[in-house]
Amino acid sequence: MEQSKLDFDDLNAFFVVAETGSFARAAERLELSKSLISRRVARLEATLSTHLLQRTARGTHLTEAGALYYEQAREAMSQLEFAGENLIESTADLSGPIRFTGPVFFGREYLEPVLAEFVKHYPNIELDVDFSDEKLDLHSEGLDIAVRVGKLTDSSLTVRRLCQSGRVVVASPAYLAQMPPIHTPQDLDKHVILHYNGTHTQDLWLYRHNGRSHSLKVRPHLRSNSASMLMSAVKAGVGVMVMPVYVTGAAIQSGEVEVVLGDYDWGLTEISLILPHGKNTTRRVRSLVDFLLLKFHNKFS
Repeated sequence: MEQSKLDFDDLNAFFVVAETGSFARAAERLELSKSLISRRVARLEATLSTHLLQRTARGTHLTEAGALYYEQAREAMSQLEFAGENLIESTADLSGPIRFTGPVFFGREYLEPVLAEFVKHYPNIELDVDFSDEKLDLHSEGLDIAVRVGKLTDSSLTVRRLCQSGRVVVASPAYLAQMPPIHTPQDLDKHVILHYNGTHTQDLWLYRHNGRSHSLKVRPHLRSNSASMLMSAVKAGVGVMVMPVYVTGAAIQSGEVEVVLGDYDWGLTEISLILPHGKNTTRRVRSLVDFLLLKFHNKFS
């Protein structure tokens, strides 16, 4: 008996269900009925004579065969899209959608003008930007590119370093004038500590001095995952904070805050571009990656 041919609509339905973990969410994203999505996935499974998805009370999951097929087929689909874009490269401008996310503070202060310039340069690209401090799942949310601050742990993502930012300890001149002097990290025990807990659950400040690594256990009076809130508190004279230069730089330059313990190395904060595996093979996504890398090269060095 002749084997049925693959239908790309069936394949796309499977991809979206796999990425969202739900037939209902896949139907919503594709603007189709849930029953049609179910029929398309069932038809693909019949064509392949293999169960690709398993429904449970907690959602829809890939079977072992489904996970293997998804990885290989998704890469093949990306290559097809890449080939199609290359075919029209000489006769048409870049076009199509890119879904992008990044953290709120970094997005507002640094990404907004760069992304606006990108859109002006490539007017036929449809850029959908969502700034959020939540670590959105790129696959389930259908995102093409994300900017992440701090260490990354998900090995299923393609990672490119966007830039690095040194870290400094800062306080307002008014606060420093009324509190005991700060000559060493141990002097911070006598001070009001503000702590960013967006990436670190432990109340530890890490630093290097004279070639040796140290950790300082702090007792924060204020914790927040909002860099903007903490920066406002420092400017208002509430206390002392360690934070990347990309957060503190403007306030240091204006004199609203001062650097203390400048002889100590408080480390670097990594700022990265991440992409779902295979997404960086499309020309429009790659164009944004290259644009961002160019704009942020040595940005905070």
